[in-house]
Order: sequence, then C-alpha cells, then structure tokens
Amino acid sequence: MNCEEAHDLLALDAVGGLETSDRAEMERHLTTCADCRQAAAQYANVASLLPAALEQVQPPARLRRTLMAQVYAEATTKTTEPWWQRLLNAIPANRAITAVGAVAVVAAVVFGIWGTPGRQQVSPPIAYAVSGGTSQESVTGTLNVDTTSEQSVLTVQGLAVLPSTEVYEVWLVPAHGAPKGVAFLTPSPSGGSWTAVVNVSLAGYDSIAATNEPVGGSPAPTGAQVLIGQLMSS
Repeated sequence: MNCEEAHDLLALDAVGGLETSDRAEMERHLTTCADCRQAAAQYANVASLLPAALEQVQPPARLRRTLMAQVYAEATTKTTEPWWQRLLNAIPANRAITAVGAVAVVAAVVFGIWGTPGRQQVSPPIAYAVSGGTSQESVTGTLNVDTTSEQSVLTVQGLAVLPSTEVYEVWLVPAHGAPKGVAFLTPSPSGGSWTAVVNVSLAGYDSIAATNEPVGGSPAPTGAQVLIGQLMSS
C-alpha cells in the first residue's frame, strides 16, 4: 500500500466507514510511515468537528422512539458500496445538511484542506475525558466540545456489544435535578468504538454518563451505568 491509497482509507476510518478487510493492510502501512500516522491524527481531529457543519433540527418528541429504534435496527447492516460512497453515508443523515455542505465536509476530510498551511484553521474542540462506570470499568473515551456551537461528540472505546433489544443512552447530569437523555451511542461499522453527537449546551451540567436502556431509550436512567465523565463548570 502506498501513501495515496493509505490516505483514502485514513479519511474513511476517521468517520467510521472503513471495512474490516481494509484495516489490517492500512495498519501495517502506518507502522512504517510517520507521515501517514500524522495524517491519521489530523483526519481524526477534523472528523470530530463534523457536527459543526450540520444545521440543528429539533424533531417532534413523539418521533424519538420510532426513529432511534430504526437507527439501531440498521446499525449492523453491512455495506459493499465503494469507499467514497461510504464516506458520504457516514455523515449523520438524521440532521439537515445541504448538498454543497456535504461535499465540502467530505472534501475537507479526504484532502485535509482544514489543516493545510495558509488555510483558515478551525479552533480545536475542548476535550473532557470519560471513564468506565460501575458495570464496565475498562471503558475509556473523550467528549469533544465545539466551542463555536452547542454540539459535542462523544467517542468511547471498550463498550460491550448489546443485545438487539438494548441501546446505550447518553445523559447530561446536573448538580441538582434529574438527568437529561440527550443521545444514543452508535457502534462504528468497523468495530471498536462508539460515537454519539450531543446537540445540547453543556451549561448547567456537572457530568455526562451513559446507561444501557431498552431500544428507543427511557425517560430516566434505569440500566447499569457504563461510563461517567466530569464537566467543568461554565
């Protein structure tokens, strides 16, 4: 594998669209190429900012359970599409985004234009560490907060695979009052990591947590806590 081929796969991996069959060869290349290892880190940073390119849309509350049940039913569907189509599909489809915006975001990831000298740089997100909860102590992860919007990306490693009847629901926890369900963790198609986009301001919340809940989510946490992360006061 040469560097050009590796860059295509690195961009795809950054948004969770890399096939397992491609990963081994790409990782072998990374062990011998410092430039591509640096590119992998840049692509991962850019991918964490993708939610900033999406317009916030508030769906009707009655659609929440139906929509999330469908999302999780389709999460394990295997695709045989070409890498560039999988890259487009990896951009969350449950938020409004223009065709021009989608193409621009994909181009930024594939060609690294956000990190090119002379281009306007995107401010790095604030990162909070999260760790395993009472039921899965080996879990680790990061909550990347976009400082220019009310969007955050939670990326977690080490979570156990759930049965088809359960999901991991993400909660923001205030110092006083009930936790607020804000997102669901979705497994990466290539395995190993889980991701959730949190479209809520963190102001007024002390911590972020996740529990396993029935498909569609719960009004309040009912399952075992699988991760927890402390948030700095605003």
